[in-house]
Amino acid sequence: MTVGLSVNARLLNYLLYEAGWFACILGAAWGHAALGTALGVLPVAAHLVLVRRRGDALALVLWTAAIGLVVDTTQIALGTLRFQAGSVAAWLPPPWLVLIWAQFAITFHFGLAWLKGRPGQAALFGAIGGPLAFLAGRRLGVVELHPDLWPSLLSLAVTWSVAMPAALWLAGRQDGRDGIAAYGWEAPPAA
Repeated sequence: MTVGLSVNARLLNYLLYEAGWFACILGAAWGHAALGTALGVLPVAAHLVLVRRRGDALALVLWTAAIGLVVDTTQIALGTLRFQAGSVAAWLPPPWLVLIWAQFAITFHFGLAWLKGRPGQAALFGAIGGPLAFLAGRRLGVVELHPDLWPSLLSLAVTWSVAMPAALWLAGRQDGRDGIAAYGWEAPPAA
């Protein structure tokens, strides 16, 4: 668990995540998915420049994006999700959605650090948060859910209840490394 993380680092991390999320979602919603995706890369890049353990942070971003790619490709294959905005192939999630998973990864050592080592809570967080995120995306017009809404939400809840603990498990494997949850301006922990 992250101890002594500064308020400034948490706030910056939260703002980076939110800026990236809004760039991706609003870019897709407003018909500029490619621009939203390009802008959504910037907060992840800023995080990678600022964080002390860049290699570890990059590995977590890439692994989490891979988990998201598998989860969302599975949901598309099941008929739960369909995307118009920014799709490159009907059977794949659009790049902006995979990028949101990468953005999500930058929060695992910061705002969502409290979930590491708590798989039950992480599963519950995923089971509730995943479907809610897709309902919000549906409302904005960036995703279509299967007309049978409740089975779709259940499918999303199940996959997210597995994906969230898995991603946080990966983040937890990095715990104990000096500076894993710190930006460069923060003082190193006292010995």
